[in-house]
This record gives sequence, C-alpha cells and structure tokens, in this order.
Amino acid sequence: MKKLAILSLSLFAATAFAWTGGGNGNGNGNNGGGSSTPEININATSVQLTSLSHSSVKNDAENGGAARQNLASNTGYVNIDDTSIQVVTAKNSTIANKASGTMAIATQSLASNIGHVNVGGEQLQLVAAKHSYIGNFANSNSSAVQNVSTNNGCQACN
Repeated sequence: MKKLAILSLSLFAATAFAWTGGGNGNGNGNNGGGSSTPEININATSVQLTSLSHSSVKNDAENGGAARQNLASNTGYVNIDDTSIQVVTAKNSTIANKASGTMAIATQSLASNIGHVNVGGEQLQLVAAKHSYIGNFANSNSSAVQNVSTNNGCQACN
C-alpha cells in the first residue's frame, strides 16, 4: 500500500512538472524580481518531491557560520492558497543537520513550509524514511533547527 501511495504521488509530481500555472515563470515561484524580502506565492498546485536512495545529504555550519538546507520545502513568507503536496522519501540514506563551534546555526527543513506560511486549503506533507537516519545536532553554544513535515511560521527561529 505504501509503495502504491508513493508511486501515485510520484506520478502526480511528474504530471505537475508539465503544468504551466502558478509562480511567475522565473523558476522559483516568487512574485516579481528585485525585492529583497522573502516571498513565495504559488497560488495552487505546487508539488515538491525529493527521493533519495543510498544517498547522503549533509548540512554543516561551524564557528559562527550558517547553513540552510531545504528538501521539498518552501522558506520565505510562503502563501500557496491550496493543494501543495511536499514529499521526501529516503531509503538507506542519511539526512543530517549539524551546528558546531560557537554561534553556528544550521537549519534543515524536509517537506515543510517555514516563513509566515498560509496554505489556505489541502496540503499533504510527507517524509517517509526506511532504514535511514534523519539527524539534528548542535553543541558549543550553537543552534540546529530541523523541521520535518511541518509548517513553522517563524522565519527567525534559529
């Protein structure tokens, strides 16, 4: 049943990539250019899919550095207005987030909306992992934030 659900979502994602609506055609779903303010407005159907098999995705920040990693996620001030399916699948894989040393910040989001968020309707956020490691680590006065299938609403919650 799980395989059927993932296969269905994958087929839906492939179909969505051929769909030409939403966003403004600049490849990132942002409204306009030149604004330094984070803003993502898609206004429906957005599908984001990350599939890992025998893979490693690592996010490291050290000694005052910052690292941000987003898989099948939106960050900015998000606004989708309906549908939006976000899926991360992992099999025999590692997804790691680490901040070490003084004042380092590492942020990792999987199938998540972060900024102020406002989806306004249907949304499926799914992280399915089998024989995989999803980890978050911080030490020495550092901060590591991890969002897995979430809506956070706080852009500055590092």
